[in-house]
Amino acid sequence: MNYANAFTYRGNRSTTANANSVRSGSVWYDIPFEEIRNGDIEGHALEIDFAKFKLSANVNASVAYWDQGLELYGSDGASLVTFDGVGGGVTFASDGDNEGVAFIQSVKPFLLARTVQPFAMEVLMQTSTITDTKHGWLIGLGDAMTLSATVPIAAAGTLADENFVGFHRLEGDGDAVDTVYKADTVTQVTVGADAFTIAAATDFKLAMRFDPLRDPYIQGPDSTAKWLVSFYKDGVRHATTKQLPSAAGTDFPNDVKMGVLFALLNATGTTPGTTTLKKLWAAQQY
Repeated sequence: MNYANAFTYRGNRSTTANANSVRSGSVWYDIPFEEIRNGDIEGHALEIDFAKFKLSANVNASVAYWDQGLELYGSDGASLVTFDGVGGGVTFASDGDNEGVAFIQSVKPFLLARTVQPFAMEVLMQTSTITDTKHGWLIGLGDAMTLSATVPIAAAGTLADENFVGFHRLEGDGDAVDTVYKADTVTQVTVGADAFTIAAATDFKLAMRFDPLRDPYIQGPDSTAKWLVSFYKDGVRHATTKQLPSAAGTDFPNDVKMGVLFALLNATGTTPGTTTLKKLWAAQQY
């Protein structure tokens, strides 16, 4: 692996909480996002401005290619409509109990393992309600799963037996977000229960970052503080991290390629509320 560009200082590394519409410096400070996206450095960079995203008043289908490299699943009555608030975006909703809408990258370009270079992902979003038992969602990375009304979120609001890592807003705990991961056929792990608190109709940014060589919050080399997956809200890192194991797939999905994943599931028959996505970024140098 060529780590020549992996840890070059690239921008503001402020840890002041900020839910603005730009990438957080504390997450992206050494990720060469523009160079990867422009083809100057080998890797994969994804940027989605949901103000320009394809819409539908009723998806009711599995779509192999929807928009911007994503495939989509929607139950009957699932919708993607324009968010009319500041900055624009797409509001995702479903009108039937235990029905929903989900998307995943068609190509799975990212790998989190001890042998790869840093990875980062961040999303700007909001939810219309934080009332319990309205709707749940999962956002992060997932493997080559077949999206459905029960994948990746099952009817009970639990998560399906798939490979994933990211953020789970449980349908029964509407103002809290857990950080989670799962390797296929292995018990799901919650890294941080109620790791972050969210407010209704208020922008927030969720991010995760993988550092293969060392913990960026520790000055100087530390052989025990490396291979870490960290989780952030509004650019501020949660204290609980996950250190990737060396064994393949026995504790973490470190043996499979993954792509950006989002899923929403209605937890009530009426007025379940909605979730809006505004911006999403993900990148990894190869």
